[in-house]
Amino acid sequence: FCPTPSLSAMLVNHFKMRSDCLTYNLGGMGCSAGGISIDLARRLLRGHEQKGSLALVVSTENITQNWYRGNDRGMLLQNTLFRCGAAAILLSNRGSDAGRARFKLLHTVRTHVGKDDLAYNSVIQEEDADGIRGVRLSKAIMQIAGD
Repeated sequence: FCPTPSLSAMLVNHFKMRSDCLTYNLGGMGCSAGGISIDLARRLLRGHEQKGSLALVVSTENITQNWYRGNDRGMLLQNTLFRCGAAAILLSNRGSDAGRARFKLLHTVRTHVGKDDLAYNSVIQEEDADGIRGVRLSKAIMQIAGD
């Protein structure tokens, strides 16, 4: 889901954010984009030039582009698991916000197992035997996600 203008441009316009506002659009990553975005925001807020800053992370998932209309059972599963949704979190490195915060982000851990063929192919967009495009979830996905 990559609208034009981008989701970040829509938010900047709607909330009339300052012109020095940094925006990043991370697309095509499915549900992993939320965690990756929080890690990116944490890293940005740690910079010395970012003291007293806020980071808004908005994560969305929209299956519309990948709704599978075929009959391959391995590709139909994603139609039942994924839908449309969104979540947002406001992160701050301002000391004055510590008393109002409901949670404290202690650390993030990111690993990338894309070099492993089993992991790489656990969620993959492809065409079925009839040429219908969809997303295939492998049986190894639970093992991969757990690792």
